[in-house]
Amino acid sequence: MFKLVSLLILLYSLPVASFAEYGIKPRTIPLQAFKDRFTTGELIGISTAYAEDVHIRAAISDLKTMDSVNLDSEVIKKDVSYLASKSILSEERARDILK
Repeated sequence: MFKLVSLLILLYSLPVASFAEYGIKPRTIPLQAFKDRFTTGELIGISTAYAEDVHIRAAISDLKTMDSVNLDSEVIKKDVSYLASKSILSEERARDILK
């Protein structure tokens, strides 16, 4: 128990570092470059589903407010995964889009 408490105290006393401090850059691309990753067929599938799917409408609405897209964002990952779950994208294409 004492070792665990000591470890926790040590961990909490360490400074919190940002990605920039370690030279790690978020994988961010311009919004147009993100859109260009989708094929015409995939874009048609998204447009078709847009009318009936509130999740897709919300995702598109969020994208409209962005200038760039962080490919490591949990929101973007979930949105692309959602498109795969609706068979608008294959699992392979979803991985390719997030590369």
